[in-house]
Amino acid sequence: MTIQGQSLKSQKEEKRIRMIQAAYELFSEKGVYKTSIDDIAKSAGVAKGTFYLYFADKTEIWEAVVVDISNRILTQAKKELERKSLPDMIERILFVADFTIEHFKKNLDDLKIVQRNFSWPLVLRKMNEAQDNTLLQMLEQCFCSPYLSRYTIEEAYRMMFLIVEMVGSICYTSILLEQPAPIDQMKPVLFHTIRKILI
Repeated sequence: MTIQGQSLKSQKEEKRIRMIQAAYELFSEKGVYKTSIDDIAKSAGVAKGTFYLYFADKTEIWEAVVVDISNRILTQAKKELERKSLPDMIERILFVADFTIEHFKKNLDDLKIVQRNFSWPLVLRKMNEAQDNTLLQMLEQCFCSPYLSRYTIEEAYRMMFLIVEMVGSICYTSILLEQPAPIDQMKPVLFHTIRKILI
């Protein structure tokens, strides 16, 4: 690729990032439903037509924001996990679940935007498209564990899917709505359930 081509590519990526950041700020301030594409384009300093060169609609930019938040949480969790050097796979999974819960407790705006969608089908698809392998590396480590060796990859994937969906849903209902109980009361139940799924 020529220097000019690289420069054009970086300008395009910079515009895309600006729009995602603008959407994040507006979604935090006004909510997803009350934010318009006009609002996002204006806040990002781009024409509305430029928005459509990058995103098909508001749902697509919201997905990009959700992936950005999810990727940030998983990347930070992975770094902390590497520092801790926990040898047991179940303890590693519980650590990531706890890290995610604690992140959302401290960052309610993130949780309000993500809603119940801290779920990996979307995140995994988008990370694959972006060639970001944070989640894939974490999954590979889990799948290599003796705990999951008796399962096929597909069965192990479904179990991990269930755990991620459960954590995302419990975060939303227990942190934002305190239903069926506040998150600190739900954590022991959640972690006990995750252990039962994996053992």
